[in-house]
Amino acid sequence: MSPRPFIFFSLGLALAVLPLRADETKPGAATSETRQRRYIEITPNDQVPTVRAITPIDGSNVFFLNHRGQVGVAKFSPGLSQIGWEFYSEVKLNSLSSLALGPGYSVLAASPFELTQGFDTDQDVELDFFQALVRDWTDRDKGVVITAGPVADPHGRVLFALSPHALKAGDPPKARLMAWIPSSAKLIPVTESELPIEGFALRRDGLLATRLSMPDYTDGYFLSLTELPAPAPDQPATAPSPMPFTLPSLIIPAELTKRDRPDQPVFFEEGGLSKLLLVCPVSRHLVEIVPEKAGGLWQGSILLRGLSPKPIYTAAEVTPGSLLGGGDEGFVPLTDDPAVYRISRLFLAKDGIALAFSQPVDRYEAVKPENFSVKAIALGGGEKTVAIQPVIESDGKHLVLRGELPGPGSVLRIVCQNVPSEKGGKLLSQSVFYTLHAR
Repeated sequence: MSPRPFIFFSLGLALAVLPLRADETKPGAATSETRQRRYIEITPNDQVPTVRAITPIDGSNVFFLNHRGQVGVAKFSPGLSQIGWEFYSEVKLNSLSSLALGPGYSVLAASPFELTQGFDTDQDVELDFFQALVRDWTDRDKGVVITAGPVADPHGRVLFALSPHALKAGDPPKARLMAWIPSSAKLIPVTESELPIEGFALRRDGLLATRLSMPDYTDGYFLSLTELPAPAPDQPATAPSPMPFTLPSLIIPAELTKRDRPDQPVFFEEGGLSKLLLVCPVSRHLVEIVPEKAGGLWQGSILLRGLSPKPIYTAAEVTPGSLLGGGDEGFVPLTDDPAVYRISRLFLAKDGIALAFSQPVDRYEAVKPENFSVKAIALGGGEKTVAIQPVIESDGKHLVLRGELPGPGSVLRIVCQNVPSEKGGKLLSQSVFYTLHAR
């Protein structure tokens, strides 16, 4: 970046922040009001920050975590072009790859052994006061550690995962998503899982997307979709009863990621749909999932959204539909390029499988059944070939593969093996998937 004058950006906005604990106002520590500042000064430089986690402050400003555990602050134009960045902390945290925004523009981070909050008390754009919020939980001395988080939820709680964890002596160890409640300093479980939790994202309506660990399964990666109930107004520090159980909802096939583990799920809005994005740093694949609820169960489509120009380790939605990624070579806007010919959506229709393409298809090839392969892979083992008849809609971008769909409990694998675009373009990925639990 070329040298330019100092850049100022406003942080005088209304944030839905977490309430402070009574013991947060200590000698030498500023209150919530005094910690809030109107401006932060950024000195642009030619260095490129490494990025391992991003949490938005507003529509153009973010906090980020680098590979050394330092927290930074960065500003972007409306098109997510980077304007400048500066370190917010010279302290190197032993932090997991996640940050959350706390009260008074504090930063919440977690290591395997502690949930930590950092403040800038003298408003010099540097975190200079740190306190441990949570460092005690059941069976910590037996190897139970924080494996994912933190994430701040709309109810003023901070969520993080413990794996494996038992609520009391004698219980079988399970992974649990825990909620720390600042007003009472209590720690309660909100959901549990038989499998360790590697990462998670939370939609504002309480839909939880969790990456579950199962290294012995080599054909794909498990993602759970679970609806978390809002805390009871009269008993916010009470665990939900019954407690939601986090089960694998979708399988992300290894062939779609080139066997690179998808990580860092993030919800985003696009085209009126709520979607999930997961990043694959080695293959640079960006995996898109559209969660759908059917028969009380969560299922959905899984497809390749794009290839990141550089290895991406994390992503965040800065404004609705605007995704920002980060890696060793700085920040990367993850815009959906209309010039890329790809399958942009898959959904189930009454008479078959509906596909949407980013560009009109070659009608001569796209009407041939032999150019498609549709298989139903049973979740319990075995597969079945589905006979289809392609029908193209008038816009040339939508196609229905008419046929009799299998019953619940299968993964649909659709391969468009010879379906070029109208201009002869090659599909970004020929394969798209749908985990089917109910119709």
